[in-house]
Parts: sequence; structure tokens; C-alpha cells
Amino acid sequence: MVELLEVLPKNHPGYSQVLSQLQKHIAGLVQYQHGTGFWHQLLDKNDSYLETSATAIYTYSIARAINRGYVDKMTYGPAVLLGWNAVASKVNDKGQVEGTCVGTGMGFDPAFYYYRPINVFAAHGYGPVLLAGAEVILLLKDTQFQINDSAIQLKVEGKNNLHK
Repeated sequence: MVELLEVLPKNHPGYSQVLSQLQKHIAGLVQYQHGTGFWHQLLDKNDSYLETSATAIYTYSIARAINRGYVDKMTYGPAVLLGWNAVASKVNDKGQVEGTCVGTGMGFDPAFYYYRPINVFAAHGYGPVLLAGAEVILLLKDTQFQINDSAIQLKVEGKNNLHK
């Protein structure tokens, strides 16, 4: 949806519906983020493993939505930074991305996804990591931080908290 909004004219009759759906999707998605910053292989199954490529694509999408002004930086910036730190921890000394599920077909039973193997040669994990990194760089480029009660927080000047 974040990519669709890039090319959909703002005066298109469906633009506001896509934007609203993206905002609701992000609001729901961050509720499933694990405390480590990752998302689970099965999004709503906390007993499934934490998966890198999904975390990278969610991090990218939310960061891009912030960077385009579709969602609030103060609300979703922390989830993005937590997600990026998680993803970055899975890039090993050889530059390989660890923790990515190998490619799957389509299963109709959660068990199909629970035990999918992970592999550093799962090439579809590399693109999302690069995309996430690029969007996080853009997000951080114009972001100021402040220390508040020994915590680092995003700082936004003025009344409008949306990053333009």
C-alpha cells in the first residue's frame, strides 16, 4: 500500500481509502511486534520463531510511511528503530542475512509455516534489509533526539508531528 500511494494520484477516488487502510494496517501490525523488535514467522503466533525478512519489510514499509507523511513519526518511529536494530543484528560478519525463512509455497495449515527452515542463502531476505536500511537512513537524517529520563526519544519541533 505504501508503494501504491507513491503512484496513485491524490485525486484518485480510492486514494483516501488506500491511505486509511495503510494507517490501520500499520497500527495493527505494531501491536504484534516482539519486544526484541522482530515480528514472528506467524504474525499472531508468539510461539513461532522471530523472522528477519518479514521484520525488514515491515520496518521498511512503516519507515517509508513515516518519511512520506502517511503516519506519525512520534507514534511509529520507535517501532521502526526497534525493528531496524533487530534486523541489523542478523547481518553477520560476511554480510549474510541470518534468520530468513526459505521460500515457501502456500500452505493452508499453520504447521506448514511453523517449522520452515531458515537459511542465509534465502535471497529474498536481502532486498528488504537494504530497503529498510535506506528508509531508516532517510528517517534519521532529519530527526533530532532528546534524552528523557535516561531514554533516547525522537524529537519533533513545532505542533505538527508528521515528518514531511
